Amino acid sequence: MSATAALQEEILTRTKLHTEMVRRLINDPTVQPVELAGFLEDVANAYLSISEELSQIVKAAEER
Repeated sequence: MSATAALQEEILTRTKLHTEMVRRLINDPTVQPVELAGFLEDVANAYLSISEELSQIVKAAEER
């Protein structure tokens, strides 16, 4: 599997997981907004990391 394909698979897996986690957090009346905000920040950071990896792959491919 190529690095790009692996990242695409990771994105799909994370999206499914994050969707379920958001659903649970929103439906849980005991969850405080600050907890949801923290989770969303973690999700954003995860996607930023994937974006950086993908950018590095593209740059490396362009240099060849």
